[in-house]
Amino acid sequence: MRFLPVFTAILTACLLCIDTTSGLSFRCFTAPILAAFLISWLTIYLPRIPRIAVQMVIGELVILICLVDCYCQEYFATPITPQILSNVLLSNMRETGEFFGTFVNEYTLTHWRIDALLLLAVVLPVSLVLLWKPITVNKVLKRVGLVIIILCLICEASPAYNYSRLFFQGGNTQNMEGLIFRHYHEEIPTPIHRLAFACYSIKQSERVLEDIKRSTFSASVDRCSHRSPHIVLIIGESYNKHHSTLYGYKLSTTPLQQKRIDEGELWAFTDVVTPWNITSNVFLDMFSVWEYGSKKTVGEQPLFPILFRRAGYDVNFFSNQYILRGFRKGSTNQAGHFFLADGEMSDSLFTFRNKRSRSFDMGLVEQVAEYKHEHPQATYTLDIIHLVGQHFDYSERYPESEARFSVDDYADRTIDEEAKNIVMHYDNATHYNDMVLDSILSMYEHEEAIVLCVADHGEEAYDDMQIHGRLFQEPTASQTRYEFEVPMWIWCSESYRQRHEDVVCCIEQSINKPFMTDRIPQILLSLGGISCQWTDDTHNLLSPKYKSSPRKICGSVEYDYLMNR
Repeated sequence: MRFLPVFTAILTACLLCIDTTSGLSFRCFTAPILAAFLISWLTIYLPRIPRIAVQMVIGELVILICLVDCYCQEYFATPITPQILSNVLLSNMRETGEFFGTFVNEYTLTHWRIDALLLLAVVLPVSLVLLWKPITVNKVLKRVGLVIIILCLICEASPAYNYSRLFFQGGNTQNMEGLIFRHYHEEIPTPIHRLAFACYSIKQSERVLEDIKRSTFSASVDRCSHRSPHIVLIIGESYNKHHSTLYGYKLSTTPLQQKRIDEGELWAFTDVVTPWNITSNVFLDMFSVWEYGSKKTVGEQPLFPILFRRAGYDVNFFSNQYILRGFRKGSTNQAGHFFLADGEMSDSLFTFRNKRSRSFDMGLVEQVAEYKHEHPQATYTLDIIHLVGQHFDYSERYPESEARFSVDDYADRTIDEEAKNIVMHYDNATHYNDMVLDSILSMYEHEEAIVLCVADHGEEAYDDMQIHGRLFQEPTASQTRYEFEVPMWIWCSESYRQRHEDVVCCIEQSINKPFMTDRIPQILLSLGGISCQWTDDTHNLLSPKYKSSPRKICGSVEYDYLMNR
């Protein structure tokens, strides 16, 4: 068998990269066997000398990939990912030197898996040279080998199909992100497949980012009336609307928002759906004027902040999650918020962007207040405030001193004590979030300001299903209720209500209309009085001409059909 040495080397290298922390399964072996066989078998038809050279190069390359994968597992508790590959590609010589100086040390060279791979890299070329003659294998062993390969093919058919779907999404990064969260990129557990997907993912993100840049940088507005001088968009995080007093929750988790509703200055919308339960996907949908059902791709549509800047607004972005930090030269990965990690894009979209996050969202509010105090108020502003909200771990989303609920408040719930504690922390985080939101509104009370607040997605918190967090699968009706139905409200300052009675009237008439958050830009553009080729009153919730369209979640599931069948 002319491919046995390289087959053995590749198989051994892949097996050394198996993460055994969560146990072993039959597929931990079938995938490496099949991968090693297919790669090495393709070389057998070459003449002897070219064959040995090609096998040596391929074998050493696979061992190197496995070495990197193993190293990442040991040092960073993760195998090769698009993010890791992206950071490697973005590193300069100095950063690379510092990395090797910091992370390549005695421990690295004495770890048994890394030592085994280094030894394998030496043994392979020696074995190829010494065993250049074909190894004779009897018919019984050949048949056994054939049976093993057939079994591996049968075992890997379904995972291979799922894995291949990642490469056939037509440049749709949101659909690909959805498959990633369902772990399709891990269906074939070998370093070779992980690297292949990482390379493809980065290439796709780079292409989409360049398309978005072209569309965004060339965007222009026709006219602008500056209808609303000061507009604020607050984006919440992991907010289960059914744990909000505004939507009928039995505990008083949002008393301050409720008070503003009672006083006639805040209006809660009742039928709002997010297209994804993944923050990064939601951000791309919410920032782009692209919508589901559009004949164009997301890369052919601009991001809405650029339209406000073209119209003369200062656009400020305060985030407690997405901080630009060291990515001034740009960064791409498979996540839908990659456009926020690109320095050139960020500088074009925003007048100002905060550079540090805080432990709690009230710290972000202080940053906003500090900026407003230190900078002269522009005539027209759009402030985008992105909270960490109720993102897991819930117990870390509020100070202990702000706890309002205890496990005793859930005595009637048929869940265990651990679950009650988790729900308690979630509700305390929601109550703290209520204080945060009220503090933000207080900063704009003396301005002619309008604030739109919406969550990126919902969260499971031991309601119908006995789980917390999110499920990354094709959603059921129950899952959709808690993960895809989101809270959304609009608040108007007193001076805004007095000067824009028409807007207030439109808000009041729209609170029960069906809406999906990928149309948020249309609301904002109308509030700014911005007119351009992308504005469409039939997609603007506050317009009398508004028309609801089928609302698709997870890229393909029709929300209204799912919930009404």
